[in-house]
Amino acid sequence: MAEKVGVAVVGVGFVGGQAHVPSFKKIEGSDLIALCARTEKRVKPLAEQYGVKYYLDYDKLLEDPKLQAVVVAVPTPQHYETALKAIKKGKHVLCEMPIAPTIEKVRELQKAAEDAGVILMPVLQFRFAPIYTKTKEMIKAGMIGKPIAFHFREFIPAASLAEQWPMGSWAWDINQSGGYPDFTLSVWSLDLFRWMFETELKDVEWMGNYAKIEKHSGILGYNTMGVIKLANGMVGSLHYGASVTPSASTSRLEVYGDNTNVLHAIWVDKIMLYGAEERPQEWNLEVKGTRVWGHRQIDEHFIDCILHNKKPSVTVEDSIKAQEIAQKIVTSIK
Repeated sequence: MAEKVGVAVVGVGFVGGQAHVPSFKKIEGSDLIALCARTEKRVKPLAEQYGVKYYLDYDKLLEDPKLQAVVVAVPTPQHYETALKAIKKGKHVLCEMPIAPTIEKVRELQKAAEDAGVILMPVLQFRFAPIYTKTKEMIKAGMIGKPIAFHFREFIPAASLAEQWPMGSWAWDINQSGGYPDFTLSVWSLDLFRWMFETELKDVEWMGNYAKIEKHSGILGYNTMGVIKLANGMVGSLHYGASVTPSASTSRLEVYGDNTNVLHAIWVDKIMLYGAEERPQEWNLEVKGTRVWGHRQIDEHFIDCILHNKKPSVTVEDSIKAQEIAQKIVTSIK
């Protein structure tokens, strides 16, 4: 058994550069050997910061004898080709979500990985985020009895969306990305619900309003709302928004139980239990860096699976089931 896994991060934007790169540099059993991007401007200083080499030519990276695993953090339209090339070279792949713009393409990558005998693992890191692992732990402990309903809302500042994906970029081209940013960003929480409540997503009805935000390059500040039914009988309401000022940015999961207690998981660091007491009980989580949203933890799991020949707890099937529900947003757009 190899003592360390030679890893390269391909794509050094926000997630690749600020979440995966520092994680794989520190994880026991990981040997971050290289970074890869199409332009030198961003990748060179990051490679120098972490003391690794960098490639501008992805095909040359794949020939590096130390390389065993690739982290795909390029834009969604490039996921399929980037992952497939690595798989064909016998490399394990950790791929950002959605794995590919269409489920058909995801299935093709799934089969290619199975045929090559390598791991293809989606980055569904909400399952590892402390705010949600703690919430699930409290539900399993019976603090709200049996969960029967939930609300979830996730508000991204319009300014941040415009900075990352200005109007005219690939994220607004349904043929390239699979849908608008609400589709792209919804998959993490949709998978979260399956994992937290240990049941399938049965059906959803989506409605959206895509308002043009003139002050931020004319992006569509979406407000996409859904009513969802789970196979175990639970119902939920969902609100994905990107039309707010930074001070209104938040995520909040509210879970209602059959003993009349309620749990609120707020942003990344606060859980409130509304129970029999006059005032709610409060837990404040102190988590920093790449562990906040679970990136460090899922990266550790990826390395552990490779080193010990284990099946990942997060699978391509999980990504497909979330994407099936997310794609209904695209249907409502059309």
